[in-house]
Amino acid sequence: MDFIELLAAFAAKYGIEGLDGADGAAELDIDGFRVELLDDTQTRSLLACAEIGLPQPDADGVFCGLMLKANFLLRDTEGATLCQNPETGAYALVRPFPLALTDVESLGAGLESLVNQAENWRKVLAGLRSAEEVRSEAQVPDDGHHDMISSGFFHV
Repeated sequence: MDFIELLAAFAAKYGIEGLDGADGAAELDIDGFRVELLDDTQTRSLLACAEIGLPQPDADGVFCGLMLKANFLLRDTEGATLCQNPETGAYALVRPFPLALTDVESLGAGLESLVNQAENWRKVLAGLRSAEEVRSEAQVPDDGHHDMISSGFFHV
């Protein structure tokens, strides 16, 4: 099945109107997540991308560390890659679906898994606080040093 055929079969099964992918892209809203479906002709895959969001500016490094660990052997992403969109700066989960191996049922299950992972990672991202917020809550003067234990980045 090619990209357009797979989208057509998927749309027919789930009663989705206007999911044609004629320009090599389509978009779904699944449980409040915008999921982009892209035709990757180089790898002959459908790429599904679910945006997670933006972190607090100085919590960005913390999230990047979590992201690198999660991507190791795809352990905490269920086959997706946690990444940052270079154009928007937003974090996202991207999962490939090889067209030769993907049918409507596996695409549906894979998209459900992707959205569940995106929801989990959105919660992690929302839970990260900037060092400025932590300092103001603790009323600690900014001496330019970050105490990782007291700021909540590590739990003892």
